[in-house]
Amino acid sequence: MDLLEMIPLGFLLILAILIAFFHMLAPDHWIPLTSLSAKRGYSRTKKYGMATLIGGGHATISGAIGLLFLFLGFTFLRADVDELIYISIALLIVVGLYFIINGYGESKESNRHVENSIIAVSVFPDFAIIPIMVSASEYTLPYGLLIFIGFLISSILSINAIMFLNSKTVGKRMSEMKPENLDYVIGFLLLATALILLVFPSF
Repeated sequence: MDLLEMIPLGFLLILAILIAFFHMLAPDHWIPLTSLSAKRGYSRTKKYGMATLIGGGHATISGAIGLLFLFLGFTFLRADVDELIYISIALLIVVGLYFIINGYGESKESNRHVENSIIAVSVFPDFAIIPIMVSASEYTLPYGLLIFIGFLISSILSINAIMFLNSKTVGKRMSEMKPENLDYVIGFLLLATALILLVFPSF
């Protein structure tokens, strides 16, 4: 693979890392663990160990769904890479709009607690990784695996960093964030991913 061919692969890797980071910011990933560790007096090792399991487990499930998407597409739909990319783009748009609409609905509700926010994040896997894995499938398996490893490591490091910041003064501000704002961020990130893949289908 020459330098020009590595540019889209590098873009996909960076995109996977950013998506994992923003997705881990969702309060449902770290607030339950924060509350549980405080109530039960978890040691630092146990707290960060559980954070690693949460981040790694979420990334693994998302990656498994991406692989299932590829398997079904190639095996039963007989779709090529380009067709799968456009299917995943449509999925990104639908889910992205759902997050934005959900965020708007949350902004109209009063006395919302961040612990109950962004239920969609728990219900839906991280669909944004699907088109990235589809695009990476144009390369050999090791490059697709590299994309997933980047996504996995970013998920684990991000949630551990958030848990660390939550133990500092910045944690109070994080816990007071408006849940609808995070819905907007995730929604627009999904739509931006769809737009990039639509404008640059060769990626």
